Amino acid sequence: MTPKQKELLVEALQSDYVSLKGSGEHAAVKAMHRKGWITSDYSVNRSTITQEGKDALRLHSKPAEIFDNILLIDGRPVARIINGQTQRLEEFLADQDL
Repeated sequence: MTPKQKELLVEALQSDYVSLKGSGEHAAVKAMHRKGWITSDYSVNRSTITQEGKDALRLHSKPAEIFDNILLIDGRPVARIINGQTQRLEEFLADQDL
């Protein structure tokens, strides 16, 4: 899973519409469709992600991680990180051995 594919899947899990920017994102969507991670080869959103896509995101994520200012637990977005609080949360997660 590329960082762009991960970014698009995380964004899509939080939204009914993800605006694709540029040919790189369109290529990432087509690749995710070929892998069976989404049902559409031209768009990605919450309703187009398959269980295989959710499983792939979980497999390519740490049990708890911060990705693009979003807290992921087992590959699922659970909270947005307030600006300036990323380091505190990273330290907290490290202390918890997650």
